[in-house]
Amino acid sequence: MNQKGINSIHSNPRGELVDFQECFYKYLSYWRWFLASIAIFWIAGYLYLKRQNDVYKFSSSILIVDNKKGGAMSAFNALDELGMMSGSSMVDNEVEVIHSRALVKEVVTRLEIHTTYFKREFLNKRVELYNSSPIYVRLEADALNKLTDDIELKIIPKQGKKLLIEGTYSNNKFSHIVKNLPKEIKLPMGLLLIELRDGQTLPDYPVEVIIQNPINVSTNVCDAVQTELGKKNDVIKMSFETSNIKKGQDILNTLVELYNKDALEQIARLALNTSNFIDERLKLLSNELSDVEHDVENYKKANKLTDITSEAQLYLQNNSLYEQKRAETETQLNLVKYVELFIQNPTNHTSMIPNLGLTDVGLVSLIGKYNDLILDRERILRSTSEESPLLKEITLQIHAARRAIEVSVENSRKGLVIAKTDLQKQNALMSSRIRDVPRQEREFVEIKRQQQIKEALYIFLLQKREEAALTMATVPKARVIDSAESAIQVAPKRNIIMLFFWVLGFLIPVVVIYFRDLLNTTFASRGELEKLTTVPILSELGHNISKAVVLNHTSQNDSNAELFRLLRTKLQLALFYPKEKVILVTSTIPGEGKTYVSINLSISLSLIEKKVLLIGLDLRNPQIASHLKLDNKKGITSYLSGAETDYTKLIISLTDYPYVDVLPAGKVPPNPSELIQRECLDALIEDAKKRYDYIILDTSPVGSVPDTLQLNRLSDINLYVCRANFLQKQNMTLINRIQKEESLTPLYLLTNDVNYESVHYYGYGYGGYGYGYGNKKDKTPAKKITWFSFKWN
Repeated sequence: MNQKGINSIHSNPRGELVDFQECFYKYLSYWRWFLASIAIFWIAGYLYLKRQNDVYKFSSSILIVDNKKGGAMSAFNALDELGMMSGSSMVDNEVEVIHSRALVKEVVTRLEIHTTYFKREFLNKRVELYNSSPIYVRLEADALNKLTDDIELKIIPKQGKKLLIEGTYSNNKFSHIVKNLPKEIKLPMGLLLIELRDGQTLPDYPVEVIIQNPINVSTNVCDAVQTELGKKNDVIKMSFETSNIKKGQDILNTLVELYNKDALEQIARLALNTSNFIDERLKLLSNELSDVEHDVENYKKANKLTDITSEAQLYLQNNSLYEQKRAETETQLNLVKYVELFIQNPTNHTSMIPNLGLTDVGLVSLIGKYNDLILDRERILRSTSEESPLLKEITLQIHAARRAIEVSVENSRKGLVIAKTDLQKQNALMSSRIRDVPRQEREFVEIKRQQQIKEALYIFLLQKREEAALTMATVPKARVIDSAESAIQVAPKRNIIMLFFWVLGFLIPVVVIYFRDLLNTTFASRGELEKLTTVPILSELGHNISKAVVLNHTSQNDSNAELFRLLRTKLQLALFYPKEKVILVTSTIPGEGKTYVSINLSISLSLIEKKVLLIGLDLRNPQIASHLKLDNKKGITSYLSGAETDYTKLIISLTDYPYVDVLPAGKVPPNPSELIQRECLDALIEDAKKRYDYIILDTSPVGSVPDTLQLNRLSDINLYVCRANFLQKQNMTLINRIQKEESLTPLYLLTNDVNYESVHYYGYGYGGYGYGYGNKKDKTPAKKITWFSFKWN
């Protein structure tokens, strides 16, 4: 037997090899699962988003221009309003006023947001109407403030301009038919008014109404209104999130309006007490201020100063501006260097050039055109060869564009270096000027301190006198900087949600396939079988689509017929012909296709004009005669039992395949094991070797009965059929034990019923002339492309 030739091809490695390419293609074979799962979850995500209301965030900022709280004017109030004391604590107090339940309740009452209107849209999505509802509902004030639970109403239009009103309150249901609007309905909790808004008509859709206690609503609004202090302590930023744009705008704007109204009422009470205090102080400060101002004038003349604070602020602003521009230039310079390094890397000659925020319009345009050419080249390369004129033309354009980008990158880098140097010089000049400011300011402050105090007090008192005269009624406490006009959508996060559903749709098949494989007790491919045993695998057969036991061996499109030709060739390599002729075919359990293999292997050998004798030695469950539609009344059991002395009289020739003779098993005997051990069987085989080129023995499964092991004395090669997705992995211990004990020698495995469509194979392929035959028709030869793998020790 040519052991070297076979084992060199089918030797089984002892180490465990984790091949990520194989794993990838295994999951890729289930691409329909992934496609269906992703599509289902994509649709689910789309429907989920359709059911979600858009949530908008409204922002508003106000400037607190009057920090006084109630009470009489004091020196501390004055200093605070002059900016000479910290106002952070007072602004914090104003934040608490804005969040006060009393103020928010007034907003709720004015806007009547304790009554909410909804309508149902696609997928039963509930959309808030706010004041766009054609129907207006109002519950009397006394009953409204006494509500202990929500009132839920559903106003359904009926024929004849009638309205059916169904409601629920504290698990009590009620209903009314309304013929004309407006209409007052007396309910247990109070009087309910229903009417149409101005210019509106009866809706053709149901309107849902929820009426809540204003106190509960104000609590929810207080929690929903978010406030924070701005960079300056006297600025308060407010935000509010809701699904109705108009509602969010009205709540914030009305909140500021009512806050100003309440503040103005408090300010008016201060006017009378403040006016008397101001008149007395102005008389004393007038003379003192005149003397101090002369001292300030003399110091400025001596030091040639105008306004130290303004000049210092200007220096600081210019210094900050230069520093910012220098940082931006540095960033752009780094980005240009990154692009330059990316272009110079030979491995990126066919990769798209990233644009991470370059401001050079010309360079960005060149990169965009270059990336478009790369995409065009990849798209054309999928459908044509490297020799395509169109592909060559695009390649030339890519080279030209790349050279243009290299020139543009160099020019941009030089320009940024020049700009960076100039900004550093300007920054150094500003820094030197700033260093001189503290000394002058210290000297000037010592002289001007008294003048500032008196001037500030004098100006403050003059202002307060005018404010007191006008009762300060025209000045709002909170000046609106940014009103709540624009809205930003904050929810739902469509891209994130759709990405989540996409990932979920991708992961579900992965998890299912993983656990299915984890719980699978059978092998599916040759690679899995090789991990379970060291017995060499001679060949493999695909899934028999036709279900017929006898294949059409004359067809060039039957993949399994071609695989039998491949098996025939390998058997010829394995046997020392003509000395070795006997081929034993067995399996572990019934149903693995050993009879199917025996019959078709016999036919395949006969096609090369070799005389083949197929002997049915599965005496317990003979199947050859039934599959070939032969008479099984007499067979080898008649010869072994002595009923027939000439076995040639029991042989049946196949009409369609004249080189194939069949010796069926015959009737099932009571003592099959004893019959198989008789010497007459040895004599039969020796005589058949003289008459036939090959003898194929279809035997019993070794996992069921020991008959086959007794036939090892007659066989020259033992072909062990293992059916994919059928044979349990635990049964491989029997095969390994048979090999170890040398119960069947030499032993080779034949994998049967492999589904090539669900298992990725690479290498030489199978079928049609040995290159890439599939189950149904010729396919492109598979090529092995090793991506990455590692050996697990």
